[in-house]
Amino acid sequence: METEKRSLMERVEHAAKNLKFSMASEMILAILKFISRKIFVIFLGKEYLGINGLFTDILSMLSLAGLGFGVSITYSLYRPAAQNDDRLIKSLMRLYRRAYQVIGAAVLAVGICITPFLGFFVKEMPENIPHIPLIYILNVINVGISYFFSYKSTLLFVYQKKYIDGMIRAGVMLVSVAAQAGVLFVTENYLYYLLTAIAATFLQNILIYLKTDRLYPYLREKDVDPLPPEIMQEIRRNMGAMILHRIGAVVVFGTDNILISKFVGVAAAGLYSNYTLIRNFLNTMVNALFNVFTPALGNLNATEGRERRREAFRQLHFFAAWLFGWLSICLLWLYDPFITIWLGEGYLLPKPVVLLIVVNFYVNGMRIPVANTKSVMGLFWDERYKSILEAFSNLVISVIMAKRWGILGIISGTLASTAAFPFWIEPLGLYRHGLKLPVREYFFSYLIHLSVTVAAGALTGLLCQMAGGDVFGFWFRAVVCGVVPNVVYLVFFGRTEEFLFLKNMIKRMVRRLFKK
Repeated sequence: METEKRSLMERVEHAAKNLKFSMASEMILAILKFISRKIFVIFLGKEYLGINGLFTDILSMLSLAGLGFGVSITYSLYRPAAQNDDRLIKSLMRLYRRAYQVIGAAVLAVGICITPFLGFFVKEMPENIPHIPLIYILNVINVGISYFFSYKSTLLFVYQKKYIDGMIRAGVMLVSVAAQAGVLFVTENYLYYLLTAIAATFLQNILIYLKTDRLYPYLREKDVDPLPPEIMQEIRRNMGAMILHRIGAVVVFGTDNILISKFVGVAAAGLYSNYTLIRNFLNTMVNALFNVFTPALGNLNATEGRERRREAFRQLHFFAAWLFGWLSICLLWLYDPFITIWLGEGYLLPKPVVLLIVVNFYVNGMRIPVANTKSVMGLFWDERYKSILEAFSNLVISVIMAKRWGILGIISGTLASTAAFPFWIEPLGLYRHGLKLPVREYFFSYLIHLSVTVAAGALTGLLCQMAGGDVFGFWFRAVVCGVVPNVVYLVFFGRTEEFLFLKNMIKRMVRRLFKK
């Protein structure tokens, strides 16, 4: 019992430190990104914004193999990290380095080979943007070079030192935004803007690479053992499954700008990218939060019994339901007022489109506890084909609906494909193979949380109607969104075991956060 208590306190201490620095660095990064986007819009406009979003989505399609390998290696690192097995970690990291060198070279080669076919992805290529092929190639280089160095950040994540990665990224981003703003102010040239971004990416990855070597000097040692055959076989198996999972994720979440550019236009893709920037900011903050707990969850999975894993998942699911319910309500009632103040009314999307963006955000956010728990349990294989079905259905439905309803149809296709496959298959796999419980427990809990969120959102919306359209009105809405949903959740869930656990955990973490 004493050992278990000490283990829990160690996890809380590591989590608190990660949370403090990760949230601070991500907040700094977000502010810098919003400033950078404002500067970008002032000097370059909607069409450059659309081209930038389009190329980002195209290049995300090339990252499939790397994502699958990265998750597989991360899972394989949890146990040796918990057992301080430096020799096995060295072997895994050598494999990781070699694989990412190959993947980085492949991304550069395949990405450049796509250049002659860029016109296929755009309804009408903008005539006022020169050097589009060169712009695309510079984006490819910016993505490709990171593979040669970024793999070492995985070890920081496993050892619950992700805050170091965040601090380095925030520092480099600060310099980068200032440099890019200066470049646009002096030259108004997107090519110079991209060259500055490439230099920042290279610097960021080199600094993380060197810092990791300094923290774990055994990584520089030359005597590296071959990986045991059983571990190598497990990695291959998990990698194959995860690539299929990532194909679904990238096609579903990474093709919206491509489809909008193809069926609606580059300018519309630019408008959509502003909404996704805000959504991605929230996703980044939430991922930083969940990334604080995922290594602890991996450690728990490697050292604790099944009943404790069940409790941990219920607590994580409750936390996600509260968090994503609240954030979704905030997005629904603050999206348009914020964009109006930030960029102007000319950058707004129709309200039905905004509603669907928020619904997608909630539905996919609620998948995170399931996905993270399955990841640390190594449950990749049994659902490998689900992602292919999801990706195929998403493309077919989105293309059909895009021809009739434009952006609204494309986003509806994303929601429909999610509801058809991962919404029920993913928790079914977790409960059947990991938690060994009937899955109806999950869906009953999901329905209760969703009902409370809808009620809280409706009440919040009624109060927000009292606000005006100026800056004061935005802050009035923000206060309403910050208070009302959380009061509603507290009334409904304030006496549950999950809430009491969460409250005690937050108290411990707050004490650790402000511990001198």
